[in-house]
Amino acid sequence: MWTAIKKLLVRSPVLNQALGEVVFETPEIKGVSAHSFLQWRVKKSIEGGHYVVAFRMLPDAYAGSEGSPTNYMHFDIESAQRLRFQLDRCIDEYYRLTGTQSQTAAAG
Repeated sequence: MWTAIKKLLVRSPVLNQALGEVVFETPEIKGVSAHSFLQWRVKKSIEGGHYVVAFRMLPDAYAGSEGSPTNYMHFDIESAQRLRFQLDRCIDEYYRLTGTQSQTAAAG
């Protein structure tokens, strides 16, 4: 039963990644609002052969016209620098998991 369901899910790129396994995640970074956060993740697809870097967030606020909201999060400079560092860690983890080398490292 699970095999049949898994085959259906793998056909959808969105579901394949959305339901995949989180193999690495950074701590949440809080935004300006007490409830807001952003977190970087490396996820493995359901089929197991593909990784993506993703982020999880709850925005400070959102506004939009005609039902399509645009989300915004605001960070102080220290938080922005931590976010950059954590994204770099996720990218490094991606290359470690896939056994490949980044374009930057290959050029240097």
